Amino acid sequence: MGYGGERVNILLEALLIFTLRVLGISIGTLATLMTVQGRKFYAVLANFFSAMVYIVAIGRVVTNLGNVWNIVAYCGGVAVGTLIGMLWEQRLALGFVEVRLISTERGDEMADSLREAGCGVTELYGHGRESLVGIVEAIVPRKNVDAVLEIAKQVDEKAIVTVTEARTVRRGYWRLPMRR
Repeated sequence: MGYGGERVNILLEALLIFTLRVLGISIGTLATLMTVQGRKFYAVLANFFSAMVYIVAIGRVVTNLGNVWNIVAYCGGVAVGTLIGMLWEQRLALGFVEVRLISTERGDEMADSLREAGCGVTELYGHGRESLVGIVEAIVPRKNVDAVLEIAKQVDEKAIVTVTEARTVRRGYWRLPMRR
């Protein structure tokens, strides 16, 4: 095999390592997020495949440490895999969040609008710096957060909004297939 063929083989091996690390890290990122959410079976399964891909990729790098392209491909695959894993997780939108809305004037209207959209809502009242406020809380699937925030914005664009992860949710009112 000539010099050109050897160069192609070096680059193909680097491309394989890069692809393996992108895949392995992406799966590993999802596995970590599933672990945090308490999804044991899926976390274990994803980590199994992530480890398998890792072993193959690192084996290719270690057997030829003189090839700088393999090392660069490995590191680049880790970086790109992390980004892709995060994008997958955002797209899948697994789990639940608590959306809390604080409105100085339209708390009742906000709660009613969210209920009409199918959300289970809890209303509380508090005292802000200058006046009474309505506090509206809803636990919703992460995939519905954008729709809930859009409803809140339409009712009171000045409302204070927080969204926090809800690790475990048991029982509640669920009737919102509203992903937009």
